[in-house]
Amino acid sequence: MAALTLTASAVLVTPAVAQANAEGPAGEPLRWERCANTAEDNPLRCARVAAPVDWSAPRGSATVSLMVARLPATKPDRRIGTLFFNPGGPGGAAASMLAYPSVAAAYFPAELRERFDIIGMDPRGVGASQFLKCENSAHDPSQTRFPTTVPDAARLAAANARFGASCLRGTGPLASHLDTASVARDMDLVRARLGEDRISFLGISYGSMVAQSYAELFPHRVRALVLDGAVDRSLTWQRMAEAGAAANEDGFDQFVAWCERTESCAVRGRDPRALVRTVLERADRAPVPADGRTATAEEIATAISGLLAAPSTMSQLARGIQQAADADDATELVRGSTFTTGAWYAAYRAIICQDVPVPPNSVTSFPAEVDRVRRLGPTLRGASEFWDVVSGCVGWPVPSRWRPHGWQVPATFPRTVILAGAHDVSTPLQWAENVHRRLPNSRLWRWDGFGHSAWTNTDPEAQRAMRAAIRYLVDPTAV
Repeated sequence: MAALTLTASAVLVTPAVAQANAEGPAGEPLRWERCANTAEDNPLRCARVAAPVDWSAPRGSATVSLMVARLPATKPDRRIGTLFFNPGGPGGAAASMLAYPSVAAAYFPAELRERFDIIGMDPRGVGASQFLKCENSAHDPSQTRFPTTVPDAARLAAANARFGASCLRGTGPLASHLDTASVARDMDLVRARLGEDRISFLGISYGSMVAQSYAELFPHRVRALVLDGAVDRSLTWQRMAEAGAAANEDGFDQFVAWCERTESCAVRGRDPRALVRTVLERADRAPVPADGRTATAEEIATAISGLLAAPSTMSQLARGIQQAADADDATELVRGSTFTTGAWYAAYRAIICQDVPVPPNSVTSFPAEVDRVRRLGPTLRGASEFWDVVSGCVGWPVPSRWRPHGWQVPATFPRTVILAGAHDVSTPLQWAENVHRRLPNSRLWRWDGFGHSAWTNTDPEAQRAMRAAIRYLVDPTAV
């Protein structure tokens, strides 16, 4: 999802922001310093903030050191205020991202840079905010993520429990307090330290989950809010997984249509679905070679799901299908896939499992749910980002504090703009429509292209939606 989506926007710890001044007491204004290893002419400044690990008992809690970065408005005389953002993931390191001028320019065009101080905070356990440490790997290719029997589901839950326990051992108490409500409280602490009465906020994918927590906890602190690729947090884990499977089947339809009209598509004139079926059946018999290792059928299906999340990866997907079908090599398909990203994927898992409740007794429900998602998404056998989430969270040792419900904000809550792609495989359109119905005074901007989220998407319709959201952030009465 940029992801609850697993995209390049999820920058890990970077030397550019690995140092900053001491945190200081809770009421003290932030002391900004030039971020380590950034160019002399880079206006980015960094600071650290100490937040309670456990917000339910802040006075007696240990603290987590949060990295915060600020890009000051380029036209101070026209400055509107402060714009916070969360780029998704979970695991997107907003402060670390701002250290890269090209990334900052892509996310924040001149209209925003001129009028806002841009604030990026690496969420707790992410990037330079005490990155999560897990002793075990988050991914075990020998363990099926699609259990068709209750004993298989129990083994999956036990494997997840072992991985979660390794995060608790490696990280300590912080690993039990990575939920988005804690992140939202961290954000408000930063807001207070900035001396801002209200903030504007851009939440992309998983960032929309942070936005919901912030809006419910601090509705009076919001000036303007943009949700891009909204997650409907009222849904059960089953409904999320089913929506994800159906969205990925639709996403593959979009890929097939793209291939038919694109001369450079490597499998143009062939049947992409039949080719994928051949590849998966071959991988069922024996894992397929892939960049010095091997990939199972489940890994390949999950990797294809990830490639459906952006127009920019359609060519890679086509080449990957051709390579796997014709040369029995899945290297191109799995390049950049989640299960190869090590520590980042571990943080993703540990965070999201504290916000998507998959109770222990769900083990008995998994075989029937596997059957449902496979019927809804037959091409990829039910694979989707949210199946990756729920299958990784069953058995998680830290209970989720979230109880699914729709947005609960006052009728006076500021106008919110929601951007939604008609063919988003990670956060389906229906989720944005549900959020829109529950948010008073909200505006849904639906764009007809494909890919996950509009921000930095190359689809022309997505770019149009992004520009509308930028106009709104500058002037909330503009849409």
